[in-house]
Amino acid sequence: HFHVITSIPNTFFVKLSPKGELTKMNLEDETLESFGTSRIEDLTWKQIFDTWTCTECGRCQTYCPAYETGKPLSDKEINQALKHHIYDEAPYILEEKNQKVAQDQKEGSDQTQTENKEEEQAHNRPNMIGEIIKEDTIWSCTTCGWCEEACPVQIENIGRIIDFRRYLVLTESKFPKEATSVFKGLENNSNPWGLGSNKRQDWAEGIEGVRWVSDNPDFEYLFYVGCAGSFDDRNKKITKAMVKILNAAGVNFAMLGNEEGCCGDSARRLGNEYLYQTLAQTNVETFNNYKVKKIITTCPHGYNTIKNEYPQFGGNYEVWHHSEFILKLINEGKLKLKGGQNISCTYHDSCYLGRINGIYEEPRILLTSISGINLKEMERNHYQSFCCGAGGGRMWLEENIGTRINKNRTEEALRLNPDVIAVGCPFCLIMLDDGVKDKGVEEKVKVLDISEIVAKALE
Repeated sequence: HFHVITSIPNTFFVKLSPKGELTKMNLEDETLESFGTSRIEDLTWKQIFDTWTCTECGRCQTYCPAYETGKPLSDKEINQALKHHIYDEAPYILEEKNQKVAQDQKEGSDQTQTENKEEEQAHNRPNMIGEIIKEDTIWSCTTCGWCEEACPVQIENIGRIIDFRRYLVLTESKFPKEATSVFKGLENNSNPWGLGSNKRQDWAEGIEGVRWVSDNPDFEYLFYVGCAGSFDDRNKKITKAMVKILNAAGVNFAMLGNEEGCCGDSARRLGNEYLYQTLAQTNVETFNNYKVKKIITTCPHGYNTIKNEYPQFGGNYEVWHHSEFILKLINEGKLKLKGGQNISCTYHDSCYLGRINGIYEEPRILLTSISGINLKEMERNHYQSFCCGAGGGRMWLEENIGTRINKNRTEEALRLNPDVIAVGCPFCLIMLDDGVKDKGVEEKVKVLDISEIVAKALE
C-alpha cells in the first residue's frame, strides 16, 4: 500500500508540458553508453516513482486497444514488473555504486579485481528489456493515451515505452522487420511509403486553385499536406477537398509541394529519435525560411508534432487542425453549406486529435451544422474513444497477435447502422476503411473525412 503515500506527490509532479510532447534526446551526449532505457539506472526518478504509485486498479486496461484485442500489453503489469525488478536489483545497484567509490581509492590489481566482480554481477542481472518487459509488449502500444487518461494517480506510461523503443532501435538495432522499409523510406524520400520525394506534389495535376509557396510568397496560411495526403491515393481526395474549401472561403494559403517533408511522427514513436530529429530540423528550417506563422493540417499526427514538438527545434507556429479551421470559416461566414445530404453518421475520435490534444467538439459541431446529417455516437466516444490501431507507428507494422484493433472499432461503428463513418485523420480513414471492406459492407457504409463531407455540402 505504498501507493497511498506516493500518489499525492506523484500527481503533484505530473508533467505540465503538452500531452503529445515526447522528450528530446541529446544525441550528441558523449557520456551516454547507450540511447534510450534498458536498465533501472536509465529510468528517471519520476518513472521509478510511477511504479510505486500504481494502485493496480486496472483502469489503464479498460479501453487499451492492445489489451482489449489480446496483445501482451498491460501498463498495470508493466508498473508491477518494474517495481519488483527495482526492489530486487536495488542491493546490486547500491553495491556497484559503493564499488565505484572504492575504485577511486585503489589502483593496480585491486581495481582490476573490482572491475571483474562488477562484470560478473552485471552478467547475472536479468535484462530489463526482453526478460522483465518483453519486446512484444513494447511494440504493442499504439500510444493512444487511454492509459494516462484513465489513471487516477497520473502515471505516465507512453514516454517510458518510447524510451524502451529508443533503446531497441538506436542501441540494439532491433525492431519489427516492417519498420525497416519505413525507416528507409523516411531517410531516403522523407515519407514512409518510400515513394520518390519528387512526386510529393503529383496529386495536384489537373486541380484548379492549387497554390505553391513559389507562386504565392505572401501567403497567410501554410497548408501542410503531409505524407498521407500526398502519396496515399485515398487520402489525396482529402487534400483536394481541402483545396476546394480553402479556395471557396477565400483563404490566402500556399503549399510547399516537393519542398515539404514528413513531420516525423512515425519515426519518433517507433523509437528512431535520430531520424525524427533529422526530419524535424529540416522542416523547421524550411518553414522558417518561408517565414511561416500559421499552419493548417489534415492529420492529427502532423498537427501534434508540429504544434507540440517542433518548438524543441525552434519551430513555433499557430497550428490548426482542419476541423477547427473549417468551423472557424463557417463561424466567420466565409463558408456557406447547402446541406441536404440526409445521411446517418457516426464520428470516430482520433486519439491524437481527441485525447492527446483535446479537440472533441469542433468536428461534431461542424458535422451537425450541415443540414440532413443525423449524428449518432458510438458507445466509446470523446475521451473514452477506442483507437483505430494506427498510432505509435503501428500503422506500418503487422498485427500478428490477437484480433485486429481496427476490426474491433469498425464493428462498434457498424452496430449503429450508419451511412457514413466520419473521421478527421488519414490513418483512421485507412484503418476503418479496411475494417469496412473486411466486413464486406463498403457499398453500404462509407468512411469519409470531414473535409469530404463539407466539400460535398458546398456543391
